[in-house]
Amino acid sequence: MPSLKVANTVALSLARLVGDQVQVIYYDLDDPVVLHQHAERITYFAEEAWPYPLALFDDEILFVGGLQPLKLLAAVVEQLRRRGLNLA
Repeated sequence: MPSLKVANTVALSLARLVGDQVQVIYYDLDDPVVLHQHAERITYFAEEAWPYPLALFDDEILFVGGLQPLKLLAAVVEQLRRRGLNLA
């Protein structure tokens, strides 16, 4: 499943669970503006040789490589629970 579609699917599921308490942001690395704005982080990912796509939660890497919506949603929900955010 394409990364943007995964991001949108997870965003919709999270909105049902926690409303607007969480925001999903998708960065298209084919966009020169994104590449410029996040050059330092992208360089770091390249140095680590991590394959895209990457999923981060509050700057912590959750997934490297292929993304599966249900696994990503479960990982985000676990992070939210660890931080004490009440789920609906």
